[in-house]
Order: sequence, then C-alpha cells, then structure tokens
Amino acid sequence: MLFSTATGYALQTLSILPEDGSYYLARSMSQQLNLPGPYLAKILQNLVQAGILESVRGPRGGFRLARSSSEITVGEVVAALEGPGSLDGCVMGFPNCGPENPCPMHGAWSQVKAQMGDSMTQATIRDLQRLNTRCEPLVRRSKERNG
Repeated sequence: MLFSTATGYALQTLSILPEDGSYYLARSMSQQLNLPGPYLAKILQNLVQAGILESVRGPRGGFRLARSSSEITVGEVVAALEGPGSLDGCVMGFPNCGPENPCPMHGAWSQVKAQMGDSMTQATIRDLQRLNTRCEPLVRRSKERNG
C-alpha cells in the first residue's frame, strides 16, 4: 500500500461530501462508510487544519468542504495526511539512493513518482465524486433528523 489507511479514509469521506454548504457529523460519515468513528474524527480534524474542511461545534455543527470539490486536489489531501514529499525517497528504502547512487529501482520509480505527482495535482475531489459508485452522497442533516 502506497499511502496510509488515513489517506484512503479521507479520500472516501471527501468523495461523499456534497457542496451544498451543509455540515455533516463525523458519526454519520463513519456509519455510512463503515469506518471507525474516533479515527475518522482525527482525520477530519487534520483536514480542517489543512484548510480542506471547515468544522463547527455544537448541535448544528459538523464538517463541510472548505471550498469547491473541483478546487481540492487529491495531492493536497495526500500532502495533508502523508506530509509534503510523501513520494520522495527510495522505493526500496535505501537512505543514500539518488541520481549519483541509484538503487536498482531508481529509474523506474522516478518515472512512477512523476506520473503520480502529475495525476494527483490534476485529479480533484470532484473527480472522485463522479467516480464514486460505492456510496451515495450524504443526505441533508434536516432529512437525518426528520427521518
């Protein structure tokens, strides 16, 4: 697995958030996606700190996208959870691997990193929402309360 479980959970969660400005509870999202609630809540807080989500506490609170899903890239989410330069480094784990001292996978991995970096800066959360076949977008909280 190239990225952490947290990054996968974040991308799944962001792909179900609509752009209607409504706030959604972490508990509702974790139930819909069948993800562990406390762990997802921590992930969502990291996304708030990165400016990807907004949050409000209280009975009408929750989480929502901080800006349009077409403006949030997959790369931005990966950087928020994995750290900047998460694709840097040797795929085989050699600390001194580089152009002057390449490992056997250096050339191939460099090409993969470049392609992935390009793809992640081009792919947006909106693209994931369009591809999302597993889950329906969240229902409005008023519908949750009214049944």
